[in-house]
Amino acid sequence: MRIPLPEPFDFDLTVGHQTHYRGRAGADLYDDGTYYRVLWRADRLLAAAATPTGDGSLDVTLLNGGLPDDEAFAGERMAELLGLDVDLGGFYGVLERDTVLAATVGNLRGLRPTRAESMFEALVQSIVAQQISGVVARVIRDGLVRELGVSIAVGGHDLFAFPSPEAVLAAGIDGLKQLKLSARKAEYIHGIARDTLEGELDPDRLSTMGDEEAIAELVGLRGVGRWTAEWVLMRALGRLDVLPAGDLALRRTVSDLYFDGAGISIEGLAEFAQRWSPYRGLATTYLFAHLRRLRAGVA
Repeated sequence: MRIPLPEPFDFDLTVGHQTHYRGRAGADLYDDGTYYRVLWRADRLLAAAATPTGDGSLDVTLLNGGLPDDEAFAGERMAELLGLDVDLGGFYGVLERDTVLAATVGNLRGLRPTRAESMFEALVQSIVAQQISGVVARVIRDGLVRELGVSIAVGGHDLFAFPSPEAVLAAGIDGLKQLKLSARKAEYIHGIARDTLEGELDPDRLSTMGDEEAIAELVGLRGVGRWTAEWVLMRALGRLDVLPAGDLALRRTVSDLYFDGAGISIEGLAEFAQRWSPYRGLATTYLFAHLRRLRAGVA
């Protein structure tokens, strides 16, 4: 299936961001110019590959067969994961007015805001990342995917699906602790899996809510605070104006770029970032892509 690509779009930057510029991150793999992802469709798994064609299209193919309409489904999901539906024009207008931000992320033109495949995945990823370094979080997330995700060997690659709620629930809290999760986080993630299966977590209903209403709903889940809920809205629902002002790395970055390293509070960042509205989440994505590239040595 061929998907017309919007302008601007930089495939390497976008898939690189999805994989933390390290080739593989969790269930996402980038190798030799192709993005690989195992997709859930109900209780079936589709191994999909996406490659730019050079003529303004993205070629999405299924590597493990499927039903007649599975390729179209995979194309739609891969386009969503890569943020192809987002109009970047307004955000680039913000860059024109913010010379500091433009100087920092101007080399990332065409980067799209990537997404998690599901709200469950976004919640697990965010809970894992709570109050630990990005490096440690990535190691734990990769371990979860390898140990609890279904593996599919296709095209010379071992691809992994993100673990299903059923697999996480079956692992039990003790099993999750063996995957380097703290006891508290193991309890949280186990509970999120249970809530998902019991219908307490309803992504479709949350998608109809405004940002603050959805955040309030999510923080009602055990283990989910405002910071986690904000990242989930960005990663699962594609909200472009959500600002995770409580993120320490984001505050440090803004402090270094704009205030010569002087600290900035959560409230201070929320006020300062109004200059990026209605693209505060997109500005955050670009700043984190900048940081990821620095850490990976590719900036």
